[in-house]
Amino acid sequence: MRNLIIPVVILIAIVGGYFLLRGTSQNKTSTPTVTNEPATTSATPSANASDNNQSETTIKYTSAGFSPENVTIKSGGKITWVNDSSEEVQIGANPHPIHTGNKEVSGGDFTLNLAPGESKSVTITKTGSFGYHNHRNSSQGGTINVK
Repeated sequence: MRNLIIPVVILIAIVGGYFLLRGTSQNKTSTPTVTNEPATTSATPSANASDNNQSETTIKYTSAGFSPENVTIKSGGKITWVNDSSEEVQIGANPHPIHTGNKEVSGGDFTLNLAPGESKSVTITKTGSFGYHNHRNSSQGGTINVK
């Protein structure tokens, strides 16, 4: 009986290792792109522009919240986050406070931190509707629709 148990254990270990490695290689995701850019004072897209399927848009944060709150972009499109407030903003993917949504929204990090006057761009490739918020004030947020 003992001569049968050892080969069975070895076979189980080999098969388990195969499936473990196979699952790891299939679940690889690309790292989101984050770029630092100087803050600008260019105009925020109009409400009508946020309804268009754009490849790039800017979302500004002020003490009043995000503007525009809701945008639609193409898969592979770029969002430039701009902090026009006097305090640091921490942008996180919904839900608050665990940020388990699309981390591309925050450049792959738990939160995308922007000092006053700072801007950063992220690229979003996953399609769907993704909520975001200010981690320091979760009542401020919006939605990014990616098509």
